[in-house]
Amino acid sequence: MMKERRKNAFLSIETLERVGLTVAFGFFLYLIWDSSAQLETQLKANTDQFAVVHDLQIEYKGEVQNWKNVLLRSNSQSSLAQSWTAFETQHKKVADAAKQGILQNDVRAINVKLQAFVEAHAENLALYKKSSEVLAQQNFNPHQADASVKGIDQPLLKILEEADAEMDDEKMRANGRLIAKSNNRIEQSLVALLLLMLIAIWRPRS
Repeated sequence: MMKERRKNAFLSIETLERVGLTVAFGFFLYLIWDSSAQLETQLKANTDQFAVVHDLQIEYKGEVQNWKNVLLRSNSQSSLAQSWTAFETQHKKVADAAKQGILQNDVRAINVKLQAFVEAHAENLALYKKSSEVLAQQNFNPHQADASVKGIDQPLLKILEEADAEMDDEKMRANGRLIAKSNNRIEQSLVALLLLMLIAIWRPRS
């Protein structure tokens, strides 16, 4: 009877050991999965965060196209007013996006470029406004109006290209740090799993 009780007690301890090893094994497997899932989420968030300047380039090119519409589609005061309103709306959208990009970004070199863009962009609006007045004065012949602002978009495009290159470099560095951190967690979990496997293999059997 005593021998049977000892055997039952031993079986209970052995069962608990197996359950404990199983739980620990499952926990470290979960850590590996969680590290991979977190890395994927963080990399996606980084992609969105560092796409600010790229998106700004697209919006600014849309603004340039709107200015071309002002020149080419305005043949009366009413059509000029309509085209100018569309251009001014896009200009404000670009300006707001650039300012928001500065607030969201903490890389000084990129913010310096974005601030330079914001200032030059605001100055250009006044030049475009004068050009639209020239357009009306010239009976909606676009040649002189176009000549008065020709090329003023190029410095801004260059600023955005440089800022975008800086963004790509920073994105690579940030992603590298995230990947290294995730790999470190996964490696630690794998080492722990290996130790659990060795314990399971080499623990004394009855």
